[in-house]
Amino acid sequence: MTERKKTIKKKTIKVELPFYKKWSTYFYILGFFLLMFLIYIIYRVQVSERKLFTLSFIPLLLGIIYENKRLSTDWKIIALKILGSLILSFFAFLPGKHERNYNFESHIEAWPFTFLAFFILISVIFHDKKVVPKLTEGITLIQSISIIYWIFDYNFFENLNLFSLSLISISFLISFYSLIHAFTYIPLSRNHRLFLSIWSSMIMIIFATEHIFSVFNSQNIEDTDAVNGSILTLEYFILGISSMYILQNFLMVAEYLPSRNRFYDKTHMNDIKAMNKTHIERYSEKQVMKFDSFLCLLYCSSFYFINYKYQIIYRQTAIWIIILTLPYFIYLREKIYPENET
Repeated sequence: MTERKKTIKKKTIKVELPFYKKWSTYFYILGFFLLMFLIYIIYRVQVSERKLFTLSFIPLLLGIIYENKRLSTDWKIIALKILGSLILSFFAFLPGKHERNYNFESHIEAWPFTFLAFFILISVIFHDKKVVPKLTEGITLIQSISIIYWIFDYNFFENLNLFSLSLISISFLISFYSLIHAFTYIPLSRNHRLFLSIWSSMIMIIFATEHIFSVFNSQNIEDTDAVNGSILTLEYFILGISSMYILQNFLMVAEYLPSRNRFYDKTHMNDIKAMNKTHIERYSEKQVMKFDSFLCLLYCSSFYFINYKYQIIYRQTAIWIIILTLPYFIYLREKIYPENET
């Protein structure tokens, strides 16, 4: 008995986009002019007597790409984001509203960071829910320990005034509140989760603001030696990784603030209710193992104490290293000792 092999012809479906077909010529023309303009920018950078481009841009960009790759494994999507950001970034060359003497080279200096700003914004819009950082008792514990280290390293106790006393008091009280939750089995009610989530966002905004100012006020990577250049590269890379979350945390707190067009009216209150829901939903009801809380406390305290005493790296770099590495440390612990807490 012979079996006949049935050959199945695969039909290829050709998808045609009427819009693209109609406007494709214009797209090609636009792409050609943008490419020529990009080549001209590169030429002006090369011949200019001023330093119009800094290597600091590269680790920043790589950090953003790295985090995009972690959130979305499709390189095509990342490439489209970069392309869209590049096209939008050319708006940086438009003259300002009050700019009387147009200086093309000044616009070139601003252009790379305009590109990065659009890249971050597009990434946040595209990923939306993914860049709303998920929180647990462990994460807020890390952040609370970090803010205490930040206060000590910033020497707030040496210059006591109303602002510093308020900051110290609030930080220590809420950090103690976070510590209690991390080491006890107090149920995480909706109000507790909302409070801890907003506190987390505020901490991250404080860290982000200082980190951005410190990084951009530092020397250019190319103007430093190998050791300091490596540290600066790491700082820029970490800033690139965290940039989407920085923006998202800012948006999650800004929703509660009044503006010119809204001042706690009905629409504003509805927006606040929606944001409250986002804060509550992102905070896990699952309570962390107390052993993990102890490891977290030990790891953070040891690292921060050593860095505080010997000033090995800048405090913001130390904080971001802790925030980024500790989850992997706990994950490794779970793989080695997969114990269930009773």
